[in-house]
Amino acid sequence: MKKAAAARAVTVVAEPRRPSQQRSRLRYQMLLDAADALLRDRETTEVGLYDIAGAAKVPPASVYHLFPTKEAAFVALAERYLIGLNTYIVSPAPSGQVQRWQDFVTLELHRAIDYYNDNEVMSKLFFGANVIRDVRILDVKNVAAASATTYDRMNAVFEMPYIYDADTKYAALIGIYDGIWMTSYARHGRITAEFTRETELAGLAYCETFLPAVIPLRAPPGGR
Repeated sequence: MKKAAAARAVTVVAEPRRPSQQRSRLRYQMLLDAADALLRDRETTEVGLYDIAGAAKVPPASVYHLFPTKEAAFVALAERYLIGLNTYIVSPAPSGQVQRWQDFVTLELHRAIDYYNDNEVMSKLFFGANVIRDVRILDVKNVAAASATTYDRMNAVFEMPYIYDADTKYAALIGIYDGIWMTSYARHGRITAEFTRETELAGLAYCETFLPAVIPLRAPPGGR
């Protein structure tokens, strides 16, 4: 029993040590920038903490202080990308662009694809052949958080009907997206226009299993 517990403990990737002081926070971001630059031309298996230290021009001890393992550095970088992705996806839509729930779903879908395609390292971290286990765990947590807010964001725009277990349905929608995007990335190194179209078709078809064809828009503030 003790040996089994020890074996499991070895597989746990240390989390980054998030600094509280301004100087350390700046160094933290600088090291993530260095890791990001290295991953543009290499795989995660080819980059170590000494590489990150060299790219950032800091002593290795400075890296170890914030990132006990290289995996911790990549988890922190993946987390930074997810924050950017989530902020971009939920930014307000241009006036008049969203008239139907299908427009809402498609807009957020295309924003996510654009963000992945514009950030090659993020695609590598989440879709590549060497996805780190803790990055996958981080992605699962992010999907749970995103799916938990999707209904409320749609309800702010439309007079949404009650949807039983909405979080699970929206999580499944994101799972459909991810499966198609991973296939596209494996074949082409990006999400192509053809796979974008397939994602849109699959996503809308799935949404039609739990959303009515038409959902009224909410009246604008002031009733105008």
